[in-house]
Amino acid sequence: MSSATTLAQPARILVTGGSRGIGLEVTRDLAAAGHQLWLAATTEKVHEVASLLGSGHRASRLDVADPHSVAALFGEIGRDWKGLDAVIHAAAELGQTGNFWQLDPEAFAHTLRVNTSGSFFVARAFVQSWLDASQEPETNRRGKIILFSGGGGGYGYPQFLPYGTSKAATVRMCETMAMELDAARIPIDINIIAPGANETSLLAAVRAAGGEVRTVVPFSKPIALCRWLLSGDSDGISGRFIHVNDPYPTLSPTALRVETLKLRRIDL
Repeated sequence: MSSATTLAQPARILVTGGSRGIGLEVTRDLAAAGHQLWLAATTEKVHEVASLLGSGHRASRLDVADPHSVAALFGEIGRDWKGLDAVIHAAAELGQTGNFWQLDPEAFAHTLRVNTSGSFFVARAFVQSWLDASQEPETNRRGKIILFSGGGGGYGYPQFLPYGTSKAATVRMCETMAMELDAARIPIDINIIAPGANETSLLAAVRAAGGEVRTVVPFSKPIALCRWLLSGDSDGISGRFIHVNDPYPTLSPTALRVETLKLRRIDL
């Protein structure tokens, strides 16, 4: 990381879904940059990943679809670390594929609970923990929440309705959360990344289900965008749906139009 795209000092960062895929690659980059990481994922593998990163990193099993599991994790972090500087929420599931009339209703609802409700549970808990820790003296510190979108988040994606619906809902949720944080004068930026198609087990499942994959994006691109969103260079940029190929280093909160990098209906 260059000084222009890193936090001014080592940060305490929670990464959900940090044991595989994009979450794992981002985790490795942040650990190499000297940040203190708390990894969370559904399987025991997360403990192995944390140990391989070196001392000072922590890990917990987490069910993002269960608000009690999320609350317990943030309670543990609060007791041991006294708070967080940022959260990168990469945990997600692809869900069932096929025509919508063939889908199982319970499986559809579960994907929305994991991907959309899970994002809500994690973002909510982070803001609450930030407010609880705000009694401690800090100067010019902004919290950072980074969410992930995916295929179908900004366009229709036949055969992948549960995943696309959950990600589109999360994009709009991110925008609304940013508006509420700004209105409450809470210094936290929340943004959502469109990472492109990365070589992960989820992408392999998309291919296996017959999904179209036109181009593959290297992990270096979502990693670089995460770096920038964690840095002071992105302060004030919030509620935006940012693709890894966007010219995001040029963005300025004072120059951005209100509707730029957001989901919008196109008028006739």
